[in-house]
Amino acid sequence: MDQFDPSLFSVVHRSLFDLYKRSGLPDQTPSDEELRNALGNLHKSVYASNCQQSKSCFERYVKLLSVSRQDSGLLDEYNLQKPLREKKRAFVEGASDQPEQRILVSGIGRSGTTMIYQQLAKLLQIDGKERINFRYEPYLWSIRSGTTKGNAFGMEQLHQFGLHTHLETPLLLNEKSVLHDSFLDSLFAGPSDRDPEQGPDACLTKVIRGSGRLGSYIERFPDLKVVACLRNPFDTINSSLGMFSFFGEEFHENDRERFLVELEARGLPTAHLSLDSPRSIEWSAAWWQTFTAETLAVARQYPDNVFLFCYEDFSRDGARVMQNLQDFVGIQNDGIAMGLSKPAGPSIKATSLNAWDVAYLQDCHAFYEEEVLRPLLGEAGVTEQRQAIAKKYAQGKFSFPIAGADLGRRAPIQLRGMMLHDGKSPFLTLAKCARTPIDLPALINKYASEDQPTPTAQTLETDLRALKKGKRFGAVITCHNNSTTIVGAVLSCLNQTVPYDRIIVVDDCSTDDSKTKLAVLEEMYSALQVIPLESSLGPSGARHIGISRLDTDYWTQLDGDDLFWPTKNQAEIVAIDGDNNVVAFSDILLVNPNNTSLQPTQTYDGKHPNAFECLLSRIVQIPRDMTMSKELYFRAGGYNLVGHLYEDWDFKLRLAALTDSEWRHSKSQIGTVYNRLTPGLSGVDSGLHARALVLYFFKALGHHCPAPEAVLDHFEKAVAPFQHRHIVTEARKWLKAAVGTNSFDPKPFSSLAMSRHTHTASNATLAETFQKQAQSLIDGHKKETLEVAR
Repeated sequence: MDQFDPSLFSVVHRSLFDLYKRSGLPDQTPSDEELRNALGNLHKSVYASNCQQSKSCFERYVKLLSVSRQDSGLLDEYNLQKPLREKKRAFVEGASDQPEQRILVSGIGRSGTTMIYQQLAKLLQIDGKERINFRYEPYLWSIRSGTTKGNAFGMEQLHQFGLHTHLETPLLLNEKSVLHDSFLDSLFAGPSDRDPEQGPDACLTKVIRGSGRLGSYIERFPDLKVVACLRNPFDTINSSLGMFSFFGEEFHENDRERFLVELEARGLPTAHLSLDSPRSIEWSAAWWQTFTAETLAVARQYPDNVFLFCYEDFSRDGARVMQNLQDFVGIQNDGIAMGLSKPAGPSIKATSLNAWDVAYLQDCHAFYEEEVLRPLLGEAGVTEQRQAIAKKYAQGKFSFPIAGADLGRRAPIQLRGMMLHDGKSPFLTLAKCARTPIDLPALINKYASEDQPTPTAQTLETDLRALKKGKRFGAVITCHNNSTTIVGAVLSCLNQTVPYDRIIVVDDCSTDDSKTKLAVLEEMYSALQVIPLESSLGPSGARHIGISRLDTDYWTQLDGDDLFWPTKNQAEIVAIDGDNNVVAFSDILLVNPNNTSLQPTQTYDGKHPNAFECLLSRIVQIPRDMTMSKELYFRAGGYNLVGHLYEDWDFKLRLAALTDSEWRHSKSQIGTVYNRLTPGLSGVDSGLHARALVLYFFKALGHHCPAPEAVLDHFEKAVAPFQHRHIVTEARKWLKAAVGTNSFDPKPFSSLAMSRHTHTASNATLAETFQKQAQSLIDGHKKETLEVAR
């Protein structure tokens, strides 16, 4: 029965079209060997398939090729009506022309496989091997040389049979497979590339897509020597993120879904892997962990076949490790060390891991330390290596990961070309944008204490779970047309010494390219969730939605144009100490166009009356972006969703009025880097400022009222910038009249401030109302005085 196979059809069409197209170009015509290898591999797959479209496509191109090359023998040799006539094997078991060495170099990408492959190629050549079959990453490339130099890695070098085999073979395979065994035979049981009438002296293959299939390699060829390259998760993953995706989407349908299915079939956890964040660190970590564990398991099962090459051990004592490698493959020659001082492939200088990523990879690294490093390096070596990693990622220049970027999933080399030629794509919009106008590293150098930890160093050395007392902490960022600053705001939350468990960005109907940048960031970081609003709610409404959607125990907030200091979350977690009634806060670094200044906030430290009265007068810098429990937020009533001026002051007053709350200064120097490079609220009419301050002050008196004799003083300080506005002078007269009665009652003030009439009344109407209330109190007081006199 006909069963269409889109993967096979694509491979057949693409590979044969390429061969046919090149056959008409004198300088690109495929050799007879290349042509017959390609047709032979494809014939095996098509003959075994029930896909009629693939068969028709194959037959059509064989006819075209036979005409263009004037080789009618192709029609009979690759006739799909019969199985492919097997060529005479260059060697059989026990024959004298068996290769002396069958060597496989395997490992996860960027673990040192290319370096070892090239050094073993030199070793084989120096040893006098004349007929060596080289295969460099045959699941992807048709490269038959012992070095990567001179290879363009272009579309014409893609190995279609290898791609088809990879896509049709399980990632984790320890048993026989007709298709995969045929592929293995082409690597280790074929004729010599130099002389097809003879067998090779040696076969050397390097793969980075075979770590889960090593058992099947050894079962097929029991004499196979496997050099399995191992490297710590930080360096392996960071290096790959700057080069290519583990999951291959630059070249074929990505492997994530089938990887997920195979993990589930083995009973391994997959709940943390979300296809909505396909480029998140969880995917890379799961890939690294799975195939490192599989490699170690195969090494235990076949100890005589597998040599574990530990990159960190090699870095400490390269001569010893290379000597052990020579002993393993059975060839001794000092020439194996030639060229080791030069990088085998592109060297990644930047870091694509932030503190959140580093924190997530801790469990992977603990596994690697226990299974690989500690037995080889000892405790002192493990500590030294951990410190080196912390230093590397604390000081490295951050660069967004290229691997798997964009809907087109272009290969990294294409992306770099686009960057050089001003190409456009969502990833490039993010990668090339200004993250923030604030130079945070310079500010850290200027203001940080000498013992302030760096994000990655802290996350490697601290037990984060114990520090957080089992609680989860989140951050809500509000964004409205913050294209030039929102990336920096998000990164400042990710690069905490104790990273946030969840970061929600509420996009309040931005019309710039904020949405594009946030979409790419959300794809990269599973901790990040973007909530786009369909209509603008303003900062308070946006914050409330974000806080409500957080799945954490505690929360803090950040405006889309500000930044968090790297130690903010850690310092405030320590201050809270697991207490749901604590509000934790830090000092503020104010960044103006011409200067920066540190704004201390420790005056608010203490029980609720102290914080409330400090807030009421507004004379001391008010804390911002505090950390507290969600329970405390809702108990305080949350943000006023219709307020657009001083709504944060209103919320903080209600928060401080809770009698069981305690405000704790974190003792950290800085929490928020407050961006005042642009005017902010200064462009708003002063009458609106005055109105908001008066009404929120009156409202607060209903929550907690200071001593009557202090009320007027608090009011004058709170409204000082707008003391000459008519609404302020009339409000002051009313307060003064009320205090003068000797029986001050705050209820009329709070009731008026919260009445529906107040929201629609003009400033002039409100001033007139205050005037009438004051006059009524004065008249009533006079009347009482006269009655007492009588």
